[in-house]
Amino acid sequence: MAIKPPLTELNIDTADTGFYQNFNQMVAVMSKAFIAIVVVWAAIFPEQAGSVLGQMKNWSFSNLNYYYTWSVAFFIIVCLVVALHPRWGSTRLGDQDGKPEFSNFSWFSMMFGAGIGIGMLGYATGEPMWHIADNPEIRMSAELVRTALSGAGVAIAEGSDVWTTYKGAVDAGTLQPLADIAIPKDESALQATYRYSFLHWGLGAWACYALVGIALAFFAYSRGLPLTIRSTLAPIFGKSLEGTLGHVIDVVAVVATILGIAQTIGLGLESFSSGLYNFSGAEWLVAADENGVMKPTTASMLVALLVIMVLSTLSALSGVGKGIKWLSNLNMVLSFGLLAFFAIFGSTWFAMKIMGSGIIDYILTLPVTTFQVFPADGPGSPGEWQGWWSIFYWAWWIAFAPFVGIFLARISKNRTIREFVIGSIVAPSLMCFLWFALLGGTAIDLELNGAANGAIFSESLTAQLYATINVLAPGFKGLMSVLIVILLLTYLVTSADSAVLVVNTISAGGSQTAATKHHIIVWGVILGAVIAALLLAGGLNAIQSAMIVGAVPFSFLMILMGISLIKALIRDGMRAKHS
Repeated sequence: MAIKPPLTELNIDTADTGFYQNFNQMVAVMSKAFIAIVVVWAAIFPEQAGSVLGQMKNWSFSNLNYYYTWSVAFFIIVCLVVALHPRWGSTRLGDQDGKPEFSNFSWFSMMFGAGIGIGMLGYATGEPMWHIADNPEIRMSAELVRTALSGAGVAIAEGSDVWTTYKGAVDAGTLQPLADIAIPKDESALQATYRYSFLHWGLGAWACYALVGIALAFFAYSRGLPLTIRSTLAPIFGKSLEGTLGHVIDVVAVVATILGIAQTIGLGLESFSSGLYNFSGAEWLVAADENGVMKPTTASMLVALLVIMVLSTLSALSGVGKGIKWLSNLNMVLSFGLLAFFAIFGSTWFAMKIMGSGIIDYILTLPVTTFQVFPADGPGSPGEWQGWWSIFYWAWWIAFAPFVGIFLARISKNRTIREFVIGSIVAPSLMCFLWFALLGGTAIDLELNGAANGAIFSESLTAQLYATINVLAPGFKGLMSVLIVILLLTYLVTSADSAVLVVNTISAGGSQTAATKHHIIVWGVILGAVIAALLLAGGLNAIQSAMIVGAVPFSFLMILMGISLIKALIRDGMRAKHS
């Protein structure tokens, strides 16, 4: 029985005249209307908005932990299967004889810069520092210690904690040291620290991006469908995607993109302000929070946001082949400069040992950690930690996926699926591991050997990179802070201008040329307004909450994308057999 040919035409209605000429008005207007509601709500009722969004985030952490964890596991499996399959992996995403538009260096630079560059500067130092003080292994070890203390008749005094009591009991000879436990801020917690750091920034993160990118590139370049999210579901919904269903899908993608990039830029603004303070000392840039930790003020982040959005809009007006490409190449060069600084002055040997053992441990434990879900048993439980970290990350990567996926597809025409997976999953994962090992490893080593004396632990997550440099090479404090601020600026501008181009592409039914300077400016203003309103409604926490809420509907679409891609590749094979 012959299999009918694949769908190669999807007609998306666009306006013939007016401001929305060549745009689908429903997608463009509905996206803006939904986002406008969020902005107005957050601006007029900031306390209510912050509270409601926070409650929704907490609900997601407690009730969607299995869903998010297993969804990301599914994305990893799909990407690995299509890459390793002999025929599917060699499928060219475009013309069989076509050549890629960008060199490998520019291709990788743009992928890394748009996908995760800001996160490296914000988290490569801070996350390992937080994990060595608190991770699931430490929390499970704490329960073992409590049991051992109880068995030895040792009570935890009021105002003390389990680890202080444990150390005192061991020193006094009341309790024998327990084997194979992870102790906070101790080398015994190092393996778990990097197991979870690599889990969050490895295959799972990049598989979210790559799945969307591969599906888009396949259906757009190999099938001839529009370069927009609805096209990835053609094998499932067919021509019905030309109507309301397709419009809703694209609106969900636009909203997820705006909220996902808002989280990334919000993080970058916090790091940016911390860097300015580190070399300028201007007191208005930071203020102490309720715990006495110095954090960037809302005013400093709003000023930085204005600068970023003006520059990113100018870059977006120049297009992918000029401004974005040049900025991506520049920030990659600066990134290697920062890595070189840590390789020369940092704990390089310690970092390389961490990276080697960490990768081995990551690979060996990946089948377990990818599917593992800890019960949400309340404060102090591994489940609570998983919600704060792993589930938050999975939601972040999913919300960021339509933006990065379309951008990856846009720059990856005429590459094979296997090339795409290696270039957009394996290579960036290894680069992330290097950053975490070199920057985070140096910070940990400075604290473990006593050189930092708590100076890095005491800083906020986004300021720990600067604190590490201050301890490591105080003479280079100003120079390196300026370099990092410039690097952050290039990453922020690259991410913001790429997002503006992507939402215009979705709103224009996949057209990469429909957006005029007016559309680019409008979306630049909208993106800036979203971030500003959420900052005023609760700072980075409000942005995170909104992003997590926006990720839920798009996660359903991503699951369908994986099924749709596999179905299309299987049916292509069946057609080849019958031809």
